[in-house]
Amino acid sequence: MVANKEKPNSRNRFGSRKIILFSTAIVILIFAELVFDIFEISMGYLLRLSNPIRPKTGRLWEEDHKEQVGLNELDSLSVQDAQDILNDQPLQNLQDLEALLSIRHSMSMSRDEFNEFYKIIPKSQSKQIVDPLDLFAMNRNSEWQKTQLSLAGDQLVFYFLDGYEKPIRESHVYLRQDEEIEHKVSFSELAQLEKFRGRLVPASVFYQAFNQLPRGYQLQIVNDPYKLVQWEKSLETVGLSLFVEDNGVEIVFENKVDSRSTLQFMYASEIAVGYLIREINAIEDAPKLQTPIRRDSHVEEDY
Repeated sequence: MVANKEKPNSRNRFGSRKIILFSTAIVILIFAELVFDIFEISMGYLLRLSNPIRPKTGRLWEEDHKEQVGLNELDSLSVQDAQDILNDQPLQNLQDLEALLSIRHSMSMSRDEFNEFYKIIPKSQSKQIVDPLDLFAMNRNSEWQKTQLSLAGDQLVFYFLDGYEKPIRESHVYLRQDEEIEHKVSFSELAQLEKFRGRLVPASVFYQAFNQLPRGYQLQIVNDPYKLVQWEKSLETVGLSLFVEDNGVEIVFENKVDSRSTLQFMYASEIAVGYLIREINAIEDAPKLQTPIRRDSHVEEDY
């Protein structure tokens, strides 16, 4: 009889322990949820794991997809523009390189590619990058493997790297500053110079032709687009030189503010100017211009 009375008490104590443990576990879970957001984190993790298999429907999915497609298209267009310039037209000078880097931000050339570029660009520009004797010595040494190029403000930066991507030499080339001339020569006098004679176009014609060009070629003509905003109402006439020089093709912009004219000279890529002239010649009533040509060295007319 005594043994039979002890069994219910033992079962009661065991049941009480289970209730206490269960209650304690519930309290711990509630406390942990309040402090660590376990439920939300777990649900978020499960949702993330199920992303690939859940149907992508709804307005938010559609808007996000459209935005991502647009961003991808912009990236591909800018990269493709740069690649087209690089593949279709070889770099002829530092101005071409600047225009390309303004799109791509940075690029690399193998040792052979840099040597070819060095020989193609004008001698005066190649010497700014690296002295010919120094390049000759680098080519005799297997340490140099490739060159990294980038655009930093108004200067081109060249890093000559070894096989471990470690710079062994660097070079900085400051780009030619635009030259603004006031009262040194009138635009009518400029029009009499051989290089600009019969090659002056109204600003409206220039803008109409300029707007037809791809962005890459636009940057090879006016490398600082902010100037176009400055000149929007003051630009009167644009002159395109007949001759190709070491720095490219010279272009002069006449700006008139309060009856006072200023002339601003800059050099543009020969290739880009060729396309600009093609667009100008396609405009009805616009002066028909000859594509710039190279000439043998002789004394040029002074301003």
